[in-house]
Amino acid sequence: MLNGLLKLFLTLFSYISLKYIHFLGEISGFLLSIVPNSIKNTTKTNLKLCFPDKTPKEIDILTRKSLKETSKSLFESGKSWIAYPKLDINKLVEVEGKDLILRSLEEGRGVILFTPHIGNIEILINFVANNFKSTIPYTPAKISALDSIMNSARDLMGANMVKADSGGVKSSLITLREGNLIMMASDQVPKKSNGIISSFFGVSALTVSLISTLSKKTKSPCHSVVCLRQSRGQGFRIIFSEKINQLNDLDVQDGVNLMNRELEKCIMKAPEQYAWEYKRFKHSTFESPY
Repeated sequence: MLNGLLKLFLTLFSYISLKYIHFLGEISGFLLSIVPNSIKNTTKTNLKLCFPDKTPKEIDILTRKSLKETSKSLFESGKSWIAYPKLDINKLVEVEGKDLILRSLEEGRGVILFTPHIGNIEILINFVANNFKSTIPYTPAKISALDSIMNSARDLMGANMVKADSGGVKSSLITLREGNLIMMASDQVPKKSNGIISSFFGVSALTVSLISTLSKKTKSPCHSVVCLRQSRGQGFRIIFSEKINQLNDLDVQDGVNLMNRELEKCIMKAPEQYAWEYKRFKHSTFESPY
């Protein structure tokens, strides 16, 4: 029942123009910013922690912008999971730095990409799956119906998704040793056994250590990547960074610290598009702020 309703919702929104979807996101985000709700509360809490120098008015403005972008992400799901997997994704995005990845792949040690949850990560998965032989570790959605729809869409994209567990780590190592590419969203809160404490925007946060561990073990070139939403429904822009050489030589703690600094740079390209509604600091060195 739930699966059918979700599929109907997504299919309906897949027919709406991106410009109008973003207009709906603006309205929805504005409404979220003026009524009490947990999404607004978590967003504002995170922004206060990460930008302590901003005034209350500046925090309120950024909160409203963030809620609008969060709403756009939700309404884009129909296009991301129903419409776009059937189209040539290369015609729907602008790309910066793809040549940097091709150059790194020529070294023969594979490539490690890491990204924060910013803009539209499904567009990024689609692009990577269609342009590189790749493996993408992921965490299943908590709602099984949503996870089923998401995985069906990613299969249609041609994405090789693996769960971010021991089996996923093994698959990632094989992919890299074969000279191919892995990509991972590395800003989520891991299990305590799979992460270490590191500074994220100056705040202690339990952080994924897998990127640092793999980069040190394989010496694979590392790059950050983001997929940002462009204004007025004009599509998306994917930006690959220059090679981050230091990640191959640092110990795991220093590597995680560097990764977080690189994630911060990614987020500051469009801070309103980051998923501030996520409880990033629920496991830290202090009591949960949520």
